[in-house]
Amino acid sequence: MDRRDSADIAPSQQAATWLGSFGRALEAGDIEAATNLFAEDCYWRDLLTFTWNIKTMEGQAAIREMLKATLSLAQPSHWHLTGEP
Repeated sequence: MDRRDSADIAPSQQAATWLGSFGRALEAGDIEAATNLFAEDCYWRDLLTFTWNIKTMEGQAAIREMLKATLSLAQPSHWHLTGEP
């Protein structure tokens, strides 16, 4: 999604589009595509889903390493948003 056009799109649609891209990347095992959806300066708070622990990763490199270590075991799928913000 082009950042110039994002102001014209509802936040819930932006989130759904991002989550769809993220879910497809994870289901395909494409860790690089998944981590490229994050800004360079970013955080991921895992609440038991991937690491079986409550753990915070800081930055794309840490997220990439976590996904490399856990994605094949977690095999996440069916990502979707619930409710309206």
